[in-house]
Parts: sequence; structure tokens; C-alpha cells
Amino acid sequence: MKVARMATVAGPHVCLIEGDRVVDLAVAACEQGMDWLAPLFRDLRLFLAAGNAAREAAKKLAEMGRSRAMPLASIKLLAPIEAGSKILAHVVNYMDHGAEGKLIPPEQPFFFSKLPGTTVAHGDPVCGHSFSELVDYEIELAVIIGREGRDIAAEDAYAHVAGYTICNDISYRGLQANHAAPTLTPRYGQNWIQGKSLDASCPLGPAIVLDDEIPDPYPLQVICRVNGEVRQSASTQQMIFKIPELVANISRAMTLYPGDVISTGTPSGCGVADGRYLRSGDVVECEIERVGILSNPVVLR
Repeated sequence: MKVARMATVAGPHVCLIEGDRVVDLAVAACEQGMDWLAPLFRDLRLFLAAGNAAREAAKKLAEMGRSRAMPLASIKLLAPIEAGSKILAHVVNYMDHGAEGKLIPPEQPFFFSKLPGTTVAHGDPVCGHSFSELVDYEIELAVIIGREGRDIAAEDAYAHVAGYTICNDISYRGLQANHAAPTLTPRYGQNWIQGKSLDASCPLGPAIVLDDEIPDPYPLQVICRVNGEVRQSASTQQMIFKIPELVANISRAMTLYPGDVISTGTPSGCGVADGRYLRSGDVVECEIERVGILSNPVVLR
């Protein structure tokens, strides 16, 4: 099953995507006289937290409302994250990306956070900003949490995973590396906040493919293109730390909630490797096998 958040005049609704058709599940519930069920499809976190019961309800509503399904091309998909959800992103998780950035991969999982306000949807512009430089792209498989948990054992991790989407971890390398004040890095480390969380720096989407369609995300082909040219190409099998270890590590004394996102790191081929950073007018297309394509134009302000 593939679900997403869609824009409507009544606010965001959860929708079910079948091929090139979309069913607005909140509207479908009301049309079937199930108004009490509609709130489940107005907040993605509620839908995910309800687990199999919500999925079965969505399937039935989609079947009953198939004649009212809309063309996918006619709707606006939103980023699949609700306000307040966490975006937890891993640093070097592919050996070759570490090599191109002259970074030694971590001995254990190591995370930073991208702020929720950074997200943009499929088709929306990625932005550079007047005081930033060296705008880079990073395709990543993103895990969507579906069941609340803390101190999750690695062997139980997939029970807390609802599905997968695509993250483009836009990075501002000049800020991240403290180019304007290079003495800061040895004293305080990289500037993760401004280097990773300026406005419009986290494309997510276009939808969430639930784990009934992808029970095992290894291997999946990962490809990033800039203006049609392949810049990154790898397999999720190449990850240093796989999803169970990532979930177990980040959930230590930190509760993960439905709708939280864990972005799993990027392979080699980023602009940091050869200096081919993003320019205004570029189009970045991130594709992950069985998940979809996330495409965003670039606007440098």
C-alpha cells in the first residue's frame, strides 16, 4: 500500500495511491457515512499509529470510492511528515561517501537532526540562501516510524517501521564546514544546524510505501540525477549500519513516535566529491527502487 498527504481546501488529508489514481480517504469515509472515521485520515500520525486496522479501513474505503478516485497528476502531494515529527539523519553510512568527503565512517551509528520546518514536497523548490554556499544533494532511503517505542531492540526494529520514503538531505557545505570561521570546527565540530537545516533543505516524498509492499529494504537501487545526469548510484545493501541497528541506537532513552523519520545516509557521488554543486535552475531527481521518484527544482536566492 502506498499512502501520502495531499492538499485539500479543508487542510491536509491522507490519501491512498493506486497507480496513477488517488483516493482521498477522509472524504471517502464521510461519503460512506463513516464521519467518525474521517479524523484518522486527517493526520498521518494517527493513521500510522492505528496500524493494520487503519490499513484495512483504507483498503475498504478505496474499493468503495474507486469510482471517485482522482488522477494523481491533478492533486498536490505534501511532504509526508506532520508538524512536530522528528527527522533524524545519519552521517556517513556508505564507505564510498566517507572516502569522497575525506571522512572516517563512525564506529557506531551517529546522528544529527534536520528541523521539521525544513521539509518541502515533491515538485517544490530546494533553496539556496544569500549567506550559504556550496549547496549539495544527498539521496537517502528514509524510514517512517509507525509504532511508538523507546529502547527498541534491533531484533524488534521492523515492528516499529511503517514504511519508507525518499529524503534528499540538502547540505550547505560552506556552512557545515565553518568556512567563514575555520577555527570553530576543531573546537566545536561541524555546524550541523545551519549546514543541514536552512529553509527548504529537506525534500521528502513523494509518498510512503508501507512495509506490506517492501517488507525487506535490502537491496534497493538508489539513484540521484541532476539535470538527467546520474550522479549517485548504489544499493541499500551497501549501508554500513542497517536499519535495525539504526533504530536500536537512536531509540536509546529517546522515544520514537509514529511519523518520525530516520534518514539512513547517502552513497558517493555528491557535489562535495568533485565540486559540482547545485546551481539555480537545476533539477534534482532522487529515485529509489519500489519507493518512487522525488524531483525538485533548485532556486538559489
